[in-house]
Parts: sequence; structure tokens; C-alpha cells
Amino acid sequence: MPRHMKFGPELSQKVYDAIERDNRREEAGMHADDRTTCWAHQSMADDCEDQHTQR
Repeated sequence: MPRHMKFGPELSQKVYDAIERDNRREEAGMHADDRTTCWAHQSMADDCEDQHTQR
């Protein structure tokens, strides 16, 4: 796991694996809006939806 990513109570192995999967899919051409995870908050997208500001 990269050092810049949290691990422990804040980030389970399941979430880490999902983030890595989304990263690979996005690099392959998936639109960022289709992610199921939030890289910035290192969580599932549904868990931090209210933390993103829409302008």
C-alpha cells in the first residue's frame, strides 16, 4: 500500500482494494464520475458524498 494512503480503522483492506480497482479503471478510460470510491477521502463514495462541494 502506498505510504500516502491511510490504513487501519480509517481504511480497510476492502476499501483499499476498491480504490485501486477504480484507479485502474479510470486510467483505462472510465469517467471519474463513475467511481464507486473517493480517492480524496479514501472511502466509498457514498460515505463521503456530503463532503463534496458542488458549484
